[in-house]
Amino acid sequence: MMLASQTIDIVPLRIDDLKQFIKSRAQFENKYNLKPSGLELNQAYKEELNEAVERTPEVWHNKSSDYLFHTLWVFIHRRQKVIIGQFIFNGIPNRDGEVEIFFSIEKPFRQNGYATEVVQAIMDWASQEESFKTLLVEADLNNKAAMASLKRVGFKRAGHPDDDNEVEITKYYKTIKRQPAIEELDFD
Repeated sequence: MMLASQTIDIVPLRIDDLKQFIKSRAQFENKYNLKPSGLELNQAYKEELNEAVERTPEVWHNKSSDYLFHTLWVFIHRRQKVIIGQFIFNGIPNRDGEVEIFFSIEKPFRQNGYATEVVQAIMDWASQEESFKTLLVEADLNNKAAMASLKRVGFKRAGHPDDDNEVEITKYYKTIKRQPAIEELDFD
């Protein structure tokens, strides 16, 4: 399983690769002949991913695709052979088909349209899956690039920022339009 946009491969990490990425991004990059970034996941992110692995052992060793909603997905620039970002789902879609995604683009690759490209590829995939109805994203209102990217792919503001929060973070949503598996035929 892998998603692909025009220039980016969006790769969900299986359990062994996820554990390696958490332990050492440099070793992961070396294993897959990617350009070394000199970056590692921050400690809080490592702890959160390790907790997800421990909390959901059943999803990692069965043949279902449930692990896709608990793992880290890395964005690999196909031509440059470098990781430019990552995203994770906040678990499987709920009963209403809503699921939140958290994504980031590495600083040297920001403002190149990659976020828009990647989110569009995720939405294209989601439109083929029955469990998706709405994608949610949290974003800082002061992040003009993120706001432009979300607007380009049709996200709408879900509410107002938390008044207690110093940073103006709010949720955005996008209803996923279901794509038919086959085209409907028009018979006369």
